[in-house]
Amino acid sequence: MKKRVYTLAASILLPFLLLTGCASNGAAPADKQTERTPAASGQQAGQASDVLSLKMGLQPWLGNGPWWIAEKKGMFEKHGLKVELVSFVQDADMNAAFLSDNVQAANLATHTTIRMVAKNNLDVKGIIYMDESQDADAILASKDIAGVEQLKGKKVAFEEGTTSDLLLQQALKEKGMKKQDVETVFMPAANAGLSLIPGQVDAAVTYAPFIHEVLDKGKDKGLHVVYSGKNAPGLISDIVVLKSEYLSQHPDAKEKLRQVWDEALEYWKANEQEGNEIVAAGSGSKPEELPPILEGLKFYSTKETADLAASGKLAETVKNIHSLMVESEGLKADIDLDHMLDMQ
Repeated sequence: MKKRVYTLAASILLPFLLLTGCASNGAAPADKQTERTPAASGQQAGQASDVLSLKMGLQPWLGNGPWWIAEKKGMFEKHGLKVELVSFVQDADMNAAFLSDNVQAANLATHTTIRMVAKNNLDVKGIIYMDESQDADAILASKDIAGVEQLKGKKVAFEEGTTSDLLLQQALKEKGMKKQDVETVFMPAANAGLSLIPGQVDAAVTYAPFIHEVLDKGKDKGLHVVYSGKNAPGLISDIVVLKSEYLSQHPDAKEKLRQVWDEALEYWKANEQEGNEIVAAGSGSKPEELPPILEGLKFYSTKETADLAASGKLAETVKNIHSLMVESEGLKADIDLDHMLDMQ
């Protein structure tokens, strides 16, 4: 998942969630994940149904909201699934759990998935394109910087190896520049934006809710957005991944998870206040903090994702992300990105 900094509430709540989730991280082997349980609601009494049990790793990012709604409203059971949501604070912990099969599904940033595939020769399938950041990630600058091209030679604060790093690379690339053309100042995303207010740096890359905080506190100084995720659709996005081996053993998992995702999205749209309360509880946020952040996110239904994949735009975006990572990280170049995507 994207390496993000979360609210204070999340930092207090999540250690308890992590202890609860990790207490049962010894997941059963993939071929023992199906069990016979009482039928889901809507079936006649006395019937039995094959229910697929799996663990899903996720972090307290709002993009995971539909899964908390699905858990709260019994949607997993309705579609023949028994899913345990296992919450992780750190990227590394969730990635390790997925690699070791302690969770069978994971919600990861697209660039994180590419990195895992390249570095671990991992055979995975991205089955759900969850969301992409539009205004939720941005490059902020002082009033005398009108555009990205004026960042040359300037101090730019951001968190290395994260979505902020990726967004900066893309913005500079579009102007024929590289990170070497700016004076990089590495710091956590929360601090990066705040360092712009007193003028310690000339620009900063951060994300919501820090974007709103910085713009509000710096409005008298002319701080503004010079580039955002909206300028690079899909660059900062999240997908649900499972190992190909697991999917070959449980081919119905893909469709069942997609059905749950779509139903949860629709429920959230129809019941915004209740949905926000559920998602706030899951992410350790406050309901009133969600609307401005959600405005900067675009969620995708499986139908919208299939259309995006069929158009070739999704593959093009993923290949662009990979090329940026090859250039900046020396990441392995010869990986099969088309094999990694199973979105149609």
